[in-house]
Amino acid sequence: PAATGRPCGTGRTAAGVPVLVEIARGPVACPAAMTLERAYATALASGKAPGNGGGGPVAVQGWVCTGFDTPEILRTGDASKCTKGTAEILAVLPSPSASPAS
Repeated sequence: PAATGRPCGTGRTAAGVPVLVEIARGPVACPAAMTLERAYATALASGKAPGNGGGGPVAVQGWVCTGFDTPEILRTGDASKCTKGTAEILAVLPSPSASPAS
C-alpha cells in the first residue's frame, strides 16, 4: 500500500507495530497528528477501547479514532484513522521491504 496523504513521521500501534502517520485531509499540523497517534495507541494499550480492545471508536483529545479490521488493513494498508470534522489522520502500515535472496 502506498501512502496517499501528507506524511508526518513514524509511530507504533498499541501492539508495537510500526506505522506511517499521515494527514489524509484537513488543516492539521504534523506535530499534532503525531501527538494524537501516540495518545490513541496509549488509550488502546490501557484498555480504553470498547469491546475486546479492538477498533473503537475511542475519543482522544476531541478526535474520534477507529482501528480497521484485518481484511480492511490487508486491502488498504490503513491500520486506523482519527477524524475531527472534515480532518482525517491515518496510521498506515509501511510497504514491506524486499529482503535480499539468500
